[in-house]
Amino acid sequence: MATVNHGLDCPNLFTTRAGPWRSKSLEREVGSMSVHLVNPSDNSFGTAVITPRWLFVLAAATPRAAGDPILVDESLEQIVPETIMPGDIVGISVHTGNALRGYEVGRMARERGAWVVYGGIHATLFPEEALERGRAHAIVKGDGDVAWGKVVTDCLAGEPDEVYDGGRIEGIQFLAARWDLMPRDNTCGLRCRRFVDVQSIARFAASGGPMAKSPANVSSRV
Repeated sequence: MATVNHGLDCPNLFTTRAGPWRSKSLEREVGSMSVHLVNPSDNSFGTAVITPRWLFVLAAATPRAAGDPILVDESLEQIVPETIMPGDIVGISVHTGNALRGYEVGRMARERGAWVVYGGIHATLFPEEALERGRAHAIVKGDGDVAWGKVVTDCLAGEPDEVYDGGRIEGIQFLAARWDLMPRDNTCGLRCRRFVDVQSIARFAASGGPMAKSPANVSSRV
């Protein structure tokens, strides 16, 4: 898939109580493409709130060839359309409450020439809706920890499937989140990590996998 030469000084996508933060992944090179992972929201508070762990998990699942993804939590600040370029890949996770905003972001991204991929519980239950109303190129149903890497690879090749079935993966397949992409000056960082670690442990336990029986194994992977 051909890429488009461009240079862009992207605005900050995260704002914390300690001030604005610029992800190192926003420093784009001419001729590069970027992966964007977007948590859609109609309301942006402009200050630290609990950021969904899936952003950092799918960042870990993103193939190295695609570079570090740009993480966008719209509960902090709305996505800036100009940061999306032709050939980029935009992954959007939606639940019922934010699906309409997610579709709006997806339509915008597709109009700008990006590959648009939806995941999350709403897209899992209603994939046809995301394809039609969100103008998706692809849908990931179920867990994205394993499937996301293939989605990105297929988009880079210009041949994504319409639906990927991520199913329900075992605990041993869970990826360690890319916490290195968490802003270092985020005053809620420690509280967020404690919260999502509890979520992770609960998810391991619910999986029934062998790792669920070992708290040491669980804590080492969150």
